[in-house]
Amino acid sequence: MALTVHSRFHPIHTDLAVVTLTGDVDISTVARLRDDLAALLGDGARHLILDFGDVAFMDSSGLSVLTGIFPLLRDSGALALVSVNPRIREVLRTTGLTRLFPIYSSVDTAILVLRSGSET
Repeated sequence: MALTVHSRFHPIHTDLAVVTLTGDVDISTVARLRDDLAALLGDGARHLILDFGDVAFMDSSGLSVLTGIFPLLRDSGALALVSVNPRIREVLRTTGLTRLFPIYSSVDTAILVLRSGSET
């Protein structure tokens, strides 16, 4: 299934971008995701929230994109995941990536937590 990536900067916290994903994150779609995330960083995003609510599948290439973006945010920002289905959550847990990427139930919760730890 194709991947649709829709991103928007938060209207108040302008260094925070919410990225809504729809479709599968796999070898055939990760280039689009990687390019879109890089563009957001280039436009000033320091905090990224990826909404996985409409993602049914993610393979190792998707994990690679997440781990590749992490070092770019680690010192001055954060990457959080939202609405991750149980199967993808288990892959993240098994690979130890839940220690790097917090998972929240909603975008609003992720925004509250990220902003409480990094006021600018």
